[in-house]
Amino acid sequence: MTQDSLTLALAQQDIIWESPAENLQVMRNTVAEVATQGADIVVFPEVMTTGFSMNVEAIAEPFDASPSLQEVQAMARCYGVAIVFSMIVKEKEKYHNRICFVTPEGVIFYQDKRHLFRMGGEAKAISPARERRIISYKGWNILLIACYDMRFPVWCRNRNNEYDLLIDVANWPEPRRLVWSTLLRARAMENLAYVCGVNRVGVDAEGLVYTGDSAIIDPRGKEVATATERIHEYKVATIEKAPMEKLRKKFPVYLDADEFTIHGATL
Repeated sequence: MTQDSLTLALAQQDIIWESPAENLQVMRNTVAEVATQGADIVVFPEVMTTGFSMNVEAIAEPFDASPSLQEVQAMARCYGVAIVFSMIVKEKEKYHNRICFVTPEGVIFYQDKRHLFRMGGEAKAISPARERRIISYKGWNILLIACYDMRFPVWCRNRNNEYDLLIDVANWPEPRRLVWSTLLRARAMENLAYVCGVNRVGVDAEGLVYTGDSAIIDPRGKEVATATERIHEYKVATIEKAPMEKLRKKFPVYLDADEFTIHGATL
């Protein structure tokens, strides 16, 4: 089914360290609430089930038999809402920070994180994405990225308007919150697409503080919705395809974009 509009829920949440059961209950409660407000998609922060722990041998779940992912599938079916989040998975003896898009029909689309945060040890523990996927949902083309990916405009580049919405799930700490907010707008404006960025709040086990600053930005760089800083909450807002398409027709900067190839990845 194709929709001219899409209703998104920003689920700006605290995360309980290395406790999937507790975090999944938080997710279920939120999904139940946003479903009553007509959300098509609810977006949670990066590594929502565990927090940004690099204790991967203990927290990773097998992707093809993940209890957490099965629970999220059940939530999506029960409430009729697509759910986006990331988790640490193990597949073919490698660990991935995997962004999952779970539909109410139980279908799982996914994209692995490409740019691994070496300053936090992620590059030593996790394997990077080797390809970039664009998924389609309700007539909208969507690119999924995780946190640090947003610093890299080549990976996010919207070639020939291949996507309409970029979703970034994040654990982006307070000291760099200005960077987060700035890049959300930059990625939207340079790619003539909507950007939905959902960051966590609270304090993690490493002592890092997170302010959230979750937002939906339109292709002109204007805020469609913003979450309250430092607050565990959700915000629901609707994005429209027509204004984006009008801007792309009136101001087709994508026609002048440079051609390029990313080595080691398929675009």
